[in-house]
Amino acid sequence: MVELRAVLFDLDGVLVDSHRLHYLSWQELADDLGLRFDERMGDRFRGMEREECVRVLYEEFNNRPAPSRQAVHELTERKNRIYQAMLAKAGPEELVLPGARELLDTLRKAHVTIVVASGSKNAKMVLKRAGMCDHVDIVVDRYDVTHTKPDPAIFRVALERARTTAAHAVGVEDATLGVQALHAAGIKAVGIGHYVEGADLHRPTIADLTLEDLRGLVNHSPRCVGSHAPSHGKSGSSTAS
Repeated sequence: MVELRAVLFDLDGVLVDSHRLHYLSWQELADDLGLRFDERMGDRFRGMEREECVRVLYEEFNNRPAPSRQAVHELTERKNRIYQAMLAKAGPEELVLPGARELLDTLRKAHVTIVVASGSKNAKMVLKRAGMCDHVDIVVDRYDVTHTKPDPAIFRVALERARTTAAHAVGVEDATLGVQALHAAGIKAVGIGHYVEGADLHRPTIADLTLEDLRGLVNHSPRCVGSHAPSHGKSGSSTAS
């Protein structure tokens, strides 16, 4: 029997839901720039780097050339300031997904290390606004790695800080890019929600995931446990933007 020693959670879309704030901040920026943008387009930004979001916003959504690298950087910083202002007004009741705290409490009682591995630079701020800092043992974010998902670096750092190996860990993601990163790090993946593909185990929401699911997954071969998310042709849903 393989012991479950650590669970590596993506943040947005798994434990909290700040995607709406990301969408609204991109919408405000697009409106200021006179660019077309809507919620369907916003779904494309799930799990995507901010710089790539700007390129897609200009080139794919509006058929316009992307700005210079410096201009792109300035726009991403501007968008992030808008997002942070919105986040500062949000509280736990708006952010924490149902069942998240309960699962973390169960893992804590089972002496399983809880790691948040998020591609966002705002991860610690989001955890603070959500009132979840005390529920998490380790946070690895965009500041800790040069390359983010689907690069596996963030999960390798997470394993190192949790002082465990891939065989004793499970990752929980709502983005296909995150699942790809977990698999590249040799870690089995749980997919949460409707936007994720390729996970070893799928659950509709974090409230549907149990300690028994996680323990069972470390003791089975990849891609053979539970049901899988239907294909929606989307690359992911974890908002790193």
